[in-house]
Formats: sequence, C-alpha cells, structure tokens
Amino acid sequence: MNDKNRRKELTAQYKEKAPEAGIYRIVNQETGKYYLGSSSDIPGVFNRFEFGRKTGTSGTLPLVMNKDLTALGYDKFSIEVLEMLKVKPDMTVQEIKKELKVLMEMWRQEHGDGNEY
Repeated sequence: MNDKNRRKELTAQYKEKAPEAGIYRIVNQETGKYYLGSSSDIPGVFNRFEFGRKTGTSGTLPLVMNKDLTALGYDKFSIEVLEMLKVKPDMTVQEIKKELKVLMEMWRQEHGDGNEY
C-alpha cells in the first residue's frame, strides 16, 4: 500500500470514530475560580492544555484566564473532565452540540456559585 492510500485509509478511520465529547473544567488552584467548557474533542482540549504547560504559552487557554495565567503560571491550574457525552453512532454534529449545550447548562446550574471566569 502506498503512502497516499494509507493516508486515505487513516482519514476514513478517523472520520468513522465517534467523537469524545464532554464537559471540562479548568481550575485556578490559587483563587478557586474556574472555567467551564464543552468540546466535541476532549482529548484535543487536554493536548492543548499540556502543550501550553510545556511551552508556557497562554494562547491555549480561554482568553478570560490570560491575566491570571500570566501572573501565576500553568502550575496553578488544573484541568478535569466533568462529564462525557454518550455519543450515539447516528448523532449529527448539530445534535452533539445541542446535547453539550444542555449539559453545560446543567453544570452551570449545579456550580453557579459566582466563581466562574
């Protein structure tokens, strides 16, 4: 199999794979403030966070956190998955986004203590 065919095969496998969607939270350990986020690519969120930690770049976190990140550094922040969405094989991108939006509202209501970025 040549490189072009192998690439097509890997691309097709990637597209068939169900997304790992869910709700995550980034917590400022110093202040207790947190950022709630949702993504249809939770592993990608964690990869960006780790990349930012290794390189010391602030562009990998939401902009509302930049001031604290610059002042405190990545060592004062942690990231966690709060809930994974059970993605069904027949769900569309729009349905996944809609479900994530509902989950976000539930988590905001549960943790609505005014300490969110």
